[in-house]
Amino acid sequence: MTFITEFARAKINLTLKVGPLGRDGYHPLESLVVFADAGDRLDFAPAPDLTLAITGPFGEGLDTGVDNLVLRAARALLKASGKRAGAHIILDKALPIASGIGGGSADAAAALRGLNRLWGCKLSYTELENIGQALGADVPVCVQSRTRFMSGRGEVLHDVKTWPVLDAVLVNPGFAVSTAAVFSHFDEMNHGETLSGESCTGAKDFDEAIVRLRGFENSLSAAACALEPRIASLLSALDAQPQTQLARLCGSGATCVALVRDACAARSLAQDLQKTYPQAWIKSVKLGLSPCV
Repeated sequence: MTFITEFARAKINLTLKVGPLGRDGYHPLESLVVFADAGDRLDFAPAPDLTLAITGPFGEGLDTGVDNLVLRAARALLKASGKRAGAHIILDKALPIASGIGGGSADAAAALRGLNRLWGCKLSYTELENIGQALGADVPVCVQSRTRFMSGRGEVLHDVKTWPVLDAVLVNPGFAVSTAAVFSHFDEMNHGETLSGESCTGAKDFDEAIVRLRGFENSLSAAACALEPRIASLLSALDAQPQTQLARLCGSGATCVALVRDACAARSLAQDLQKTYPQAWIKSVKLGLSPCV
């Protein structure tokens, strides 16, 4: 019997510029996206029907019904490929839920990759990205899980040829913020920016990357911090740490990322933060490694 395993890496928006709400009901965006060496695991096995089981530290209470994004991805792949097949999928949920690091989108993308292999669909990554567009704005970039600059609604992906692997610490404070609520407050604050197409790509090492990143922000930070002041407190605490070179909100939150100079600094910072935030999910990671595919 054939078994397939895929790793669904956490997605980190190192920059996130969001435009005003369009007539189509969507916000255009521009973002430099990297992926961490932390994520969920999905296992796939042949089966007569399509079923999903969820395990892992953050799996409790997650719905395994038809509206689960992993199952929606599976059905979308069957429709696009014309296949008639089933699978039993086990999702080991290691990433916090609704935390701004693209866990659900990464899971859906991993499902597209894994089932494409299991079922012998032989679709290209570009075709899988096209399928992913209908599943969520972040799904296409998660298909290959490599450093890219995304624009449009997230479906326009540009390769980034030169960008270093960065050491970092991810901190999820243990509470969720609603993405819809953050965007709604963003609109109320009239914080939509004019998108220029300018990216901060082209850094050859850590120092140059930090300099370039300082010229860009996360447009959603002000709205997220206004809705949940504890995010502002966490960002301030990260900025105050001697190891931190740059701290940012991840997506719409509540996870934050602190970029540090090396793996030793990342481990040290993670240990220090765990003492201050014993209930938080804290992970030292590398950002921008070779893609999953």
